[in-house]
Amino acid sequence: MPISSQLLRPVSFGFILFTFVLAFLGNLLPWQAALQGLTPDFVALMIVYWALHQPRRIGVGWAFALGLMMDVADGSYLGQHALAYGVIAYLVLARQRQFAIFPFWQQALITLVLLVLSQALMLATRMLLGDAFPGAGYFAGAPIAAVLWTPLSNLMLMHQRKPVSDEL
Repeated sequence: MPISSQLLRPVSFGFILFTFVLAFLGNLLPWQAALQGLTPDFVALMIVYWALHQPRRIGVGWAFALGLMMDVADGSYLGQHALAYGVIAYLVLARQRQFAIFPFWQQALITLVLLVLSQALMLATRMLLGDAFPGAGYFAGAPIAAVLWTPLSNLMLMHQRKPVSDEL
């Protein structure tokens, strides 16, 4: 459960940038092309995580900028990732307080819906510009990302956790 008796230390902006660099590199690895849609969008997953846990630092502007960088690095149509990442960041920020108190399994379901929406927006952008439908396997990375949500959240929160002293 996300709510605990432990205090959380503040997160440095350097750590947030480090996680985005790792996610960016994860999206650009050559195994993405070999597995054809079975890999999650790690940058989108990090946007959902940081918009949920650090809403004052990571917002729609950061999501849009990361999307533009992903468009350029991936060689895709300029703006498709930016649009999708901006929309999911906005949706997380719109219900951030509600989303944050849900248990991890409910957060994973919401993350699944957000990532499917992100992929649907990117697919709609591609299809409007003349690309063919790649098949239902295009959406296979979203359920994998939803399964990764709980371990990822626990791993990221482990960096922040600070034990409560018994003297309180």
